[in-house]
Amino acid sequence: MKNLFANVCLLLVSCAAGVALCEVSLRIFYPKYRHLAEARLHREGLRIWTRTRNARDWLVHPDTRRPYFAYHNNLALRQHRNFRKGDLDSATNIGFFGDSFVENIRLPAPYSFTEPLDYLLNQSGQRFNVLNFGTEGYGPGQSLLHYEHFRHAADIDHVFYVYCRNDLWDIYATGLFHLDDTGKLVRNEAIRPRWWVPLVSRLHALYLVLDASGRLSSFLAEITANNEYRPGREERLNDQRHDAMRRAFRQGRLALNDQKNSLEIFRLLIRRWKHRAEHNGHTFSVVLLPRHPPQPFVVDLLNAEGVEVIDLFDCFTGFDAAHSQRRWRHSPYRFENDPHWNEAGNRLAAVCLYRVLEEDLRLPALSEEDLQAVLHRYYAAFEGGRPRTDVGGAVSLQTTAGILEKYEALGTLALVREDLEELTAAPGTRILASDFDVYLDGRRVVYIKEGCRPTDLQNPFFLNIVPTDENDLPGSRIPYGYVSYVYYKHHFRLGIDRGRCLATAHLPDYPLRYLWTGQFVWGEGLLWEGTFAIDPDTSGEGKEKLLPTTGKRMIASDFDVYLDGRDLIYVQEKCRMSDLEKTFFLHIIPVDQDVLPPDRVQYGFDNLDFVGRDFETNEFGCRIMRRLPDYAIRRVRTGQYVKDDQGNPAALWEGEFHIAQGAGVEEGGP
Repeated sequence: MKNLFANVCLLLVSCAAGVALCEVSLRIFYPKYRHLAEARLHREGLRIWTRTRNARDWLVHPDTRRPYFAYHNNLALRQHRNFRKGDLDSATNIGFFGDSFVENIRLPAPYSFTEPLDYLLNQSGQRFNVLNFGTEGYGPGQSLLHYEHFRHAADIDHVFYVYCRNDLWDIYATGLFHLDDTGKLVRNEAIRPRWWVPLVSRLHALYLVLDASGRLSSFLAEITANNEYRPGREERLNDQRHDAMRRAFRQGRLALNDQKNSLEIFRLLIRRWKHRAEHNGHTFSVVLLPRHPPQPFVVDLLNAEGVEVIDLFDCFTGFDAAHSQRRWRHSPYRFENDPHWNEAGNRLAAVCLYRVLEEDLRLPALSEEDLQAVLHRYYAAFEGGRPRTDVGGAVSLQTTAGILEKYEALGTLALVREDLEELTAAPGTRILASDFDVYLDGRRVVYIKEGCRPTDLQNPFFLNIVPTDENDLPGSRIPYGYVSYVYYKHHFRLGIDRGRCLATAHLPDYPLRYLWTGQFVWGEGLLWEGTFAIDPDTSGEGKEKLLPTTGKRMIASDFDVYLDGRDLIYVQEKCRMSDLEKTFFLHIIPVDQDVLPPDRVQYGFDNLDFVGRDFETNEFGCRIMRRLPDYAIRRVRTGQYVKDDQGNPAALWEGEFHIAQGAGVEEGGP
């Protein structure tokens, strides 16, 4: 019995360790389910859950795997800019409600269709605000309540609800509304979830297993309905139809014979929403997604209620004739690794919706060529202009800076305008002049560039730090001798103003020896780089300190090599860290071969190869010192090499000299 108990305990501990290892690995190497497991949500009894205001979440693009920050502003809307009451009062406000297709949490906010649509509308000379009320997982009931309880609902002039096919069974998944015996729509209060639901919903591994089994969508609906929020017992539907529909939506569908009750709730929700909007003096429309041909019974229902229907399927097909024949899985408008709209899909949705609003609002008509040119200006401000447009041409710095200031206000300029003024006026000591001038201001590294473009801030910066004491390094970095940081634009306090770029990073508190920093492009290499000491000598005497005061130059090459007694000194002016990462070879040919180690006798020389970690550096260059062996030396051969694709060494530079002569490089072999 004791052995059985011990084995069971061991099995449980092993399983727990395995799950923990899987969870940690998913969070670090495959954060696909971060938006589900780590979403910042506020639980409430009205709409079940809501987004929190002034929130920032770190997410990863489904296809490129590039990280970005997703902001929710002061009104908990999925946008990178805040809206004050005065902003809403002075403009025509257009609100989009719906689920994940509206919120677009899987890509940076500037690529969500609401932002380019906002930019297009504002080119008319009138003032517009396009507001993104989308919330992941919302159905028509939650979206309606979102509108009704939004504190500035009276300021929304045009209301759009984006309908998704799963909205019908989502009505039952949430249990927020049902029909009483008279057919009247009844509102149910949401109840608290069971204690284990919030815990389980935080596990990335859970979503991986469900996704791999193809049950992710149905499970999300089922766990919501059965374990989170249900109407009170006295309000539940008890007929067989309800039980059949419950089973149907667990399978991710609604049986055709059971759609009557679902459609009736949906019809009453839409009627109530339309009535509330018109009572506030607003227009109300429903947008159908382009993933499938529209459901005829839904279209008929909306037409019967007098609701304007905007069918994006027809619009997408008009721009891409193959869209109607292509399965959504192979559509160029969705992510490769996720079924939602990608950047191109959002761009096309913005164009389609703009054409509808252009007519409804009686705006000056834009030709197709002018519309493409406007979009080109907009996208040029963000990460090199993705997605590409048909019209090219240069875009002025003033234009891109203005777009960035408005449409990424929470992520860029608004956070750093004061820093721009302060640091460009007195940024500290300049320690590197390159594509970016780099300054040291206390424990802060400041990067400044005049005449820059927004794209100059898109490529990641790297900052490698060598401490004075190696013990300050994390254990995993001790073999390398430095700690390495990679900063994307969301890690920095950064911005652009009137053609000036700024980025800042803070250094660790422990004593530092020197830094190596620059920018790179993934898969292409370095854009610029430089090394410098933390306390550089800028008096003009640093060069004298760097170069040897005694000794004779024996080799003149990429590195000048000096001999000072038994010390071999390698010197290079204006060196880069990459110059020191390549292996140095140092071959010593003794006068007496008997002094060689046994494993080197057959080669006839001693091998003292090294990498350039132990060296001195300042803004003038770097110096490496190596101590030669005490035995009598005939010749020294040294240089640097790299290995080719087959692993064979190839010299970058090399030279030889004879110790006894001491007269410089001697031609010939040893």
